[in-house]
Amino acid sequence: MPAWLAPVVGAAVGLYGANKQSNATKDAQRANNAAADAQYKYNVQRWETDKQKMLADREYKVREIEQRAENEGRLAAFKDATAARQYNYQLQIRNSQQDTNERMFAKSNAIYQDQLGLNALQEKNARQEERQQLAEIQAEKRYEQNTAYIDGLLAEGEIRARGQTGRSVQKARSVQTLKTATALTLLNLSLDNATAASQNAIKNIRTDRTIADLNAYASKMLDPGVLPMPLQPLATPVATFMYPRVYQDYDFGPEPIRGAQISPSSAAAQVWGSSITSLAGAASNIVKAFNT
Repeated sequence: MPAWLAPVVGAAVGLYGANKQSNATKDAQRANNAAADAQYKYNVQRWETDKQKMLADREYKVREIEQRAENEGRLAAFKDATAARQYNYQLQIRNSQQDTNERMFAKSNAIYQDQLGLNALQEKNARQEERQQLAEIQAEKRYEQNTAYIDGLLAEGEIRARGQTGRSVQKARSVQTLKTATALTLLNLSLDNATAASQNAIKNIRTDRTIADLNAYASKMLDPGVLPMPLQPLATPVATFMYPRVYQDYDFGPEPIRGAQISPSSAAAQVWGSSITSLAGAASNIVKAFNT
């Protein structure tokens, strides 16, 4: 076999292998680039989807806070209205009680004044009645005194009319005078006792008047004064809510970038570079073979 044939066959085999390897490298790189494109599209879609979801979640959170704030306001308004209604009701009760107390106090004062007037009238009538009774007793006693005195004069006249003299007549006249004096003395004493009893009764009437006035004062209603006003209701405190901040671009993170890709021709060129080096060596061997 000629010496140059072996290098030629080797070069041909190397050329075939390099071509096949180059084609395989191109196919692999195209597959990698297609996968990188698909991944980039997915990453971009995922980034946009996450961004929309973040915005939607924030909007929902804002609406939720607004709804809670609205409900909080409604509840506070209801509590304030209930407290105002209760306050007005208590105020009406207080005003009604105050008016009742004032009317009862005015009525008690009127009754007290009427009772004082009645006590004074009763005292006056009792005094007049007592004085009338005393006057009647005095008139009766004076009549009895006059009667006793006249009876004594008549009895003495009868004694004188008898025309008798001596000690017996004088004794009879003395006895009669004594009887008349005794009767008058008893009448005077009875009159004095009646006067003293009347004066004591008048004093008792005054004492009874004082006691009646004191009892009327004790029964008098005390000044009720002014009832305290019900407490003004306080406004229901309302909670404050913090809204989520507005998203900035940096909240969404960096946008996806396409992965670095290798050109299939460049990949094939790397294969051909190593193959050409081998082929160059084979060609050199062929030349050497022809020269020998």
